[in-house]
Amino acid sequence: MLIALVIVAILLTAASPPLAAWLQDNRLVAQINRLNGTLQLARTEAIKRGATVTVCSSSNGASCGGLWKDGWIILAGATLIQTYGALSADTTLHYTLAAGTPASTLLFDSRGFSTDYAGTWSLCDSRGSAHARGLVMTGSGRVVKARDVTMNGIPEDGQGNDLSCP
Repeated sequence: MLIALVIVAILLTAASPPLAAWLQDNRLVAQINRLNGTLQLARTEAIKRGATVTVCSSSNGASCGGLWKDGWIILAGATLIQTYGALSADTTLHYTLAAGTPASTLLFDSRGFSTDYAGTWSLCDSRGSAHARGLVMTGSGRVVKARDVTMNGIPEDGQGNDLSCP
C-alpha cells in the first residue's frame, strides 16, 4: 500500500506543472469568450433598440469608471443592460484603440457600428504575452479573436503587432 501511495505521489508531482498551465489557459479562454459575448450582446442591443449602446469599465457594476479587469457594464443611455464582475486576480485586460490610445469606453451605434472604437483587447495573466489572448474589433463592429499570423507564439493586434502584456 505504501509503495502505491509513493507512486501516486510521484505521478501527481510530475503532472502538476502541465495541469496548472492547462488550467490557466482554460481560464483565459473562458474570460476572453465572456468578453466576446459582451461585445456581441452590446452590438445586438444597439441594433435592436435603434440607439447607441455603451460598454465601459466599471469597478462598482453601476457606472463607468475603473479598470477593465475590475469588471464592465453595458448601458443603453442611462439603462443598465448587463453587469460583468472582476476577472481573476492575476489577470489584466486592456483595450487599445487602433491609434494606440488606451480606452475605457466603446460605443456601438444604432447600426451596430463602432467606427471610432476600432481596436484590440489584450487579456494576459502572469505568464506574459506568449499566453495572451486577444480580440480585434473593427469599425464595423465586427469582433474576431486575435491570431498568431507570424507564427512566433504571440497573437497579433489589429495592426499586426504582437499583443503586449504590462
